[in-house]
Amino acid sequence: MSNTPFFSIIVPTYNRAGLIGQTIDSILQQTFNSWELLIIDDGSTDNTKQVVTAYTDPRIKYIYQQNAERSAARNNGIKQSNGKYICFVDSDDYYLPNRLQLLYNRIQALNQPTAFFYTDIAFDKNGVLTNKIAGPCNTPNIHDFISTAVLGNPQACIHRSILIKHQFNTKFRIGEDMELWHRIVEEYTPIYLPNQITVIAGDHDDRSVNEKRNNSFAEHKQTLDFIFAPNHPGHKTSSLIKKQKYSSCYFGIAKYYIYNHRKAQATYWLLKSVFIQPNHPQTKYKLNILLNVFTSPAKAEQLIQQ
Repeated sequence: MSNTPFFSIIVPTYNRAGLIGQTIDSILQQTFNSWELLIIDDGSTDNTKQVVTAYTDPRIKYIYQQNAERSAARNNGIKQSNGKYICFVDSDDYYLPNRLQLLYNRIQALNQPTAFFYTDIAFDKNGVLTNKIAGPCNTPNIHDFISTAVLGNPQACIHRSILIKHQFNTKFRIGEDMELWHRIVEEYTPIYLPNQITVIAGDHDDRSVNEKRNNSFAEHKQTLDFIFAPNHPGHKTSSLIKKQKYSSCYFGIAKYYIYNHRKAQATYWLLKSVFIQPNHPQTKYKLNILLNVFTSPAKAEQLIQQ
């Protein structure tokens, strides 16, 4: 087998010393061995370095950088990678042992194309796995698919040359993957690899997208504004899908304000969510929440958890 690894696996991390060991162990347990693991420490202040450097496998590379957020960390990993194909996994995620072997088998069967592959994923909440099936692109508008499929970084396996040309936009840390996919699919049709739920994402309160603690959907709105601007490939997304995305985003912002007992802001964003797409299936549900924001805040909070 060539000294050049077939896969480079890039893990951005920040203060995840208590979780990253599971991620590293899952890579070491892969049945396919031609890989390198690049752990990009984005300025951690905990003992992440000690945890990572305790592993002695030479395929594991620890790279420290000053805190610049995960898009910059992934770009740093891309720059320093050597593999033919690049995979991503976050430091609270893990692979099942056959993840890389199944990817390799399919890529080989297709004669190692310069391509953007993606798979399904599962979420682990307290040991209970919930599958999320991305499925193939069944719409003639590829940008509609990218906008709605919500393909996370851990689902992707991309030829290195594509990522050398198209890198993550460091302006964004929420929805940065979708922004990149919109640019990539202008040149490369994404290839779906079915029956590969072999990457597991941790579903916990410390995730970046946390409606109670972080107003992450406000950041996501900035990303959507950028993607749907006329000079971005994402502007080719249909008007209906754009409205759906904004409606969901506004609802996410409203949830944050409901959790934090800011009634006026919650009302404003709930109304925006309804008005931009009044025929949305959740409109009655949202209006019910709205009625309770002032009269029964506890019930409003209970409703958004359903």
